[in-house]
Amino acid sequence: MATISMCACVTIAGCSKEPAAAAPARAATVAAPVKEASLTTITLSPEAETRLAIVTVPVERKTIATTRTVGAEIAAPSGAALAITAPVAGTLRSPPGVPAAGFAVSQGQPLFRLVPIQPSDRDAATDAEQAAENAAARLEVTRLKARRAEQLLEDGAGSRRAHEEAQAELALAEAEAKAARARVTSASRSGTSSDGVIIEAPQDAIVQAVHVRNGQTVAAAAPMIDLVRLATVWVRVPLYAGESAGIDPAAPARVLALGDAPDANGIIARPIAAPPSANASTAGVDLYFSLSNPNQRFRPGERVAVRLTGRSSSESLVVPKAALLHDAYGGTWVYVSRGDHVYARERVTVSTIVDSLALVSQGPAPGARVVTDGAAELFGVEFGAGK
Repeated sequence: MATISMCACVTIAGCSKEPAAAAPARAATVAAPVKEASLTTITLSPEAETRLAIVTVPVERKTIATTRTVGAEIAAPSGAALAITAPVAGTLRSPPGVPAAGFAVSQGQPLFRLVPIQPSDRDAATDAEQAAENAAARLEVTRLKARRAEQLLEDGAGSRRAHEEAQAELALAEAEAKAARARVTSASRSGTSSDGVIIEAPQDAIVQAVHVRNGQTVAAAAPMIDLVRLATVWVRVPLYAGESAGIDPAAPARVLALGDAPDANGIIARPIAAPPSANASTAGVDLYFSLSNPNQRFRPGERVAVRLTGRSSSESLVVPKAALLHDAYGGTWVYVSRGDHVYARERVTVSTIVDSLALVSQGPAPGARVVTDGAAELFGVEFGAGK
């Protein structure tokens, strides 16, 4: 009986098992994952391809000069500031009002009318009459002197030289008296109706500061208005001194406004010989470029990005910039030809843009043909926006 109980206990103990541990729950699941290599391909009919005017070009490997994009600052060119001062003392009469700071003025545009300060008509007439009386008195004395010299010459007691000198003095006195009488006549008919001096803008410029107001009396050489020319601006590029040797100082740069796409072409700026400047605290040196600014797009002090050209060059895959497409998430793509009338979208990583070429560090292999003309239409066909 004891033996049977022991066997039963052994049997029961041998049959018992530990419960299996539950598998951990997955943090995320992806339903029907699609790899980029398996993206949708587009097959066009010959008629559709002709209608879309698809053009493809091969991907190439080229040696391109290296570039570097750095921050820079727009600055007013040296000598761009114009300070206009009053040529004479007078009263300001502006047509129709004093230009305000920030307004654009064109060459030859009237800025001010300055009426010179003149003596009153009464004072001018009095001075002219007094001068005429003095001249008449001198003329009478000179006439008597000339008569005595002539009488002495007739009596043989005087010299011919003295007679000639007396006649010359008489002629000079008569001329002075005539001029004095003319000034009296002019003063009696003249008034203070002068239109004043018209001060015009010497060049197309922007008003930077105005120092006077309409109706104000100003002294000669008093500052009136400051102008600044911004049709051309300078681009100051601070660069670390240890890297300046790797930049080609004779190559033009491309200026991009903040907010422009990284693959934008930018505006060409030409290198110029400007006064050398540097910053010891940042170990930086400054490069200067001249930038055309006809519509005042850029302002002094504005921050911009500048793409500089290096002295060295490197080999890289290049595709035309026209082949690039951007999705809503910032990805960059191209369409690659997979055969007759068949195209597939492929991701590319753009390193930089040089003129019309995009340098890519990841993309189709050399020799693959990418779509330039018609790429946007293929993008619309793939996502249902085209026909």
